[in-house]
Amino acid sequence: MILKKIQSIRSLRKSRRVLLQIHRYFGRKGNLLAPESKEQLEKQLELLHQAIFKKQAQKAELAANELQQLALKFIPKTPWDKARDFTSSILFALLVAIVIRQMWFEFYTIPTGSMRPTLKEGDYLVVSKSDYSLNVPLQTSHFYFKPSLVQRGSIVVFTGENMDIQDADTTYFYLFPGKKQLVKRLIGKPGDSLYFYGGKIYGVSARGKDLKELRTNDWFEGSEHIPYIRFDGKVETPKQLPGGIHSPVIFYQMNEPIAKLGLDTIGTIRGEMLPGKNHPAPTHYSDLWGIKNYAMTRLLNKSQLDQIHPGSSKDLEPGVLYLEITHHPTLKGAQLIRDEYGRLRPDLTLSVSLIPLTQEHIERIGNHMTTCRFAVKNGKAHRFGWDPASFLAHLPSMPNIPDGTYEIQNGKASKILWSDIAKALPPDHPLYSKSPESIQLLYNLGVEFLTQYNPSPKVQRLYPSRYAYFRDSQLYLLGFPILQKDDPALIRFLKREYQKQSMSTSVHPYFPFDDNGAPIQKNGEIDIDFIRRNGITIPENMYLVLGDNHAMSGDSRQFGFVPESNLKGAVKFLFWPAGSRFGMPMQPLQPFFAFPNIAVWGAFLMIVPAVIIYRRRKLKNLLK
Repeated sequence: MILKKIQSIRSLRKSRRVLLQIHRYFGRKGNLLAPESKEQLEKQLELLHQAIFKKQAQKAELAANELQQLALKFIPKTPWDKARDFTSSILFALLVAIVIRQMWFEFYTIPTGSMRPTLKEGDYLVVSKSDYSLNVPLQTSHFYFKPSLVQRGSIVVFTGENMDIQDADTTYFYLFPGKKQLVKRLIGKPGDSLYFYGGKIYGVSARGKDLKELRTNDWFEGSEHIPYIRFDGKVETPKQLPGGIHSPVIFYQMNEPIAKLGLDTIGTIRGEMLPGKNHPAPTHYSDLWGIKNYAMTRLLNKSQLDQIHPGSSKDLEPGVLYLEITHHPTLKGAQLIRDEYGRLRPDLTLSVSLIPLTQEHIERIGNHMTTCRFAVKNGKAHRFGWDPASFLAHLPSMPNIPDGTYEIQNGKASKILWSDIAKALPPDHPLYSKSPESIQLLYNLGVEFLTQYNPSPKVQRLYPSRYAYFRDSQLYLLGFPILQKDDPALIRFLKREYQKQSMSTSVHPYFPFDDNGAPIQKNGEIDIDFIRRNGITIPENMYLVLGDNHAMSGDSRQFGFVPESNLKGAVKFLFWPAGSRFGMPMQPLQPFFAFPNIAVWGAFLMIVPAVIIYRRRKLKNLLK
């Protein structure tokens, strides 16, 4: 009974559409018809009127079919009529789609793993475009924008317009040129000063408020925050090659010039720290917003240790593998190197330290291993989303892994099935192997999946995106305290570091990699002066964004601050794939009853009923 009622309603709606369309077309063409043809059409229109008015669905359907046949016979559409109707329909639909997608909401698909584990490749999202602004469609500007509605910790969507982002060009609806939209987590607002320590961010607002939410709220709990992607950041080299050497070179961090290295008139390499727009030039490169608190790491076997650091093993206890820690970049003692692009140029001096690891350490690393999503085919692995044909000579071998797409998150391995659904792998799967060879491969190559990141005795500037830092006197790798403060290996390591420091000179000082401590005063309050002096301060009308997955994220560390005009919306809901992440992602709740939301939703609630009332009145007038 209910099904029959629904079918009747749908049939009547279809008949109404036929009535309106042919009545409108008859109004334009009726005067051109012969009297008998016109009379026949008017009679059939009246029959359809009456059937709809009396809600006789079956009779209305028959009358509508007959009316369509008469219309095709007496007033067939010319090619011009068809083209005009098609064009007007497309333009109207396009206009509605542009307004909705640019000002109200939009569906978005995550293309990369930069927001793992919060958002993963292939996730389908609903993005609200009215949380804090009224956007101008297809423009990088706003009709209205309220900065106080933008919350630290929220997942924002912004365009790459007027930003240093590669491959950012796109087209909207295959017609309008524009810039791609990116999804990151908003960390800092205009006037904030931020300092990185222990995988966390210590911040002070423009008014001197301690931004505790950056290090205590739940949405930051599972994320590590690293202040750089690589030590030299982006390197700007001159086009001219005096003597075959690129000089001077300028180093950028957060897309700001922060240091310069070049040759003087007698061929000596000299460096200079550069003042920023919002801070004076620091004394040391590693003083920048907490770079000294972090190191880049990789795992070496005994053979690689002897080749890369000859003679070092005699000062170390035996290890299953060796953790190489590269830290404290400095301009002092800079030398010429040939980088990965073949350029001969001055480069930073890096300090290197080593820690022998036991099998227990290796297993602990394996239990917290995280990789990018990767695919294996015929025993060769490549990063998911990359074309393996472009890197055939540099793909690592994984002969024991069956063909498929995989990912490892916090030690848990999964196979990716249809529509990006992850299936947990059994404990005996080869990806769970804790052999030193397996752990070394996944640690060193598990982000880039290119053998160019394998340790090499040659001068090598490509380090895997694996970072180390201290927090509470414990050494963290992969976001977990792999070496705790009472670990004999860590105690011996720190002893060697302090010995190196005591033997260094003021001309060539050695800075040990140890725990410098959080910027907290003895009374437990945040050290505002220290953070403003050593942190990064965000300029007016600018925002700092970071990916939750620091190892795979191109974010403000690479392209700099995001202009206010580029902010377009916020992620509201993850609707596919279903599972534990379904629903609202971890972020602050956005107030709904704010002016932009009220304006957009109010317009919708007025326009839609107005259109419905107009169409019903028009039909009612026809039925009179």
